Amino acid sequence: MKPEDREKLEALFDAGAAKVASTEEHWIHNGDEGLSYCRECCEKEVAKLLKADPSGEYCVDGGWGIEGDTTPYCETCGKLLDNTLTEYGCEAEVDHFLRNGFDPASPGQCRSMSEVIMARGWEPMEGRTYRDDFEKKSDLDYFAALDKLCAGILKLMEAGDEKTI
Repeated sequence: MKPEDREKLEALFDAGAAKVASTEEHWIHNGDEGLSYCRECCEKEVAKLLKADPSGEYCVDGGWGIEGDTTPYCETCGKLLDNTLTEYGCEAEVDHFLRNGFDPASPGQCRSMSEVIMARGWEPMEGRTYRDDFEKKSDLDYFAALDKLCAGILKLMEAGDEKTI
């Protein structure tokens, strides 16, 4: 993919991402740390736990960037939370859009693709050492799928078509 095409796509993804509000991801220390919350909801959940168990050592944790396989949402209010996608998370997002279509007019979908590009970039890391041939093939397959998805998005942008790919 040409650098100018990448720039067009980044502009589209970043413009959509800017329209989607998100907040830091939090969880309950000494609670179920697999659950994600916005700060306000996390504070309320900690208060409930402490009311039920005053000797419990629960507190709000998080509030800094972490990595995840999916985009997190608050367990209580559904607010979008910040994190960085893992390699698996990027693969899942690209696969999702290839199977289900991508709407360039959707700020949420553009935000997802912005996260994908920020996490993994546009091409394999130069000089990367792979554990085995499977890992190398998987990495190259991911970037081929990313190129296929982005080529389709570019065609939609050039055609001015409102349909999803």
